[in-house]
Amino acid sequence: MATFAIDGVRISPSTDRVTHVRWGPIDAKSHDWLSPPQISDIDAVVQAIHAGEIVWSVYTLGGRRYLGPKIKAVAHMAGLDGIDTDVPDGHVEKCIDDLPRV
Repeated sequence: MATFAIDGVRISPSTDRVTHVRWGPIDAKSHDWLSPPQISDIDAVVQAIHAGEIVWSVYTLGGRRYLGPKIKAVAHMAGLDGIDTDVPDGHVEKCIDDLPRV
């Protein structure tokens, strides 16, 4: 299983939902990219999560990468799945909205 990270999002102004992400595989210990991140449709992320892949948000502060909350798939009323941060016990440090826009 690979570990992926999302470091940027595109959010639709009409639905307030994430439509695209900038993501790629990372080294789980160093948080370094294993290949250059790419912009992908949200469906690719949802499929990876459903396939058992681990996806994290990642934030860059002072030139260093830090893992944020884990990303989970969420069902929307319109029938299309999306993503959100998985916040255990309601403790919020960072969320999807804190990621840079792509």
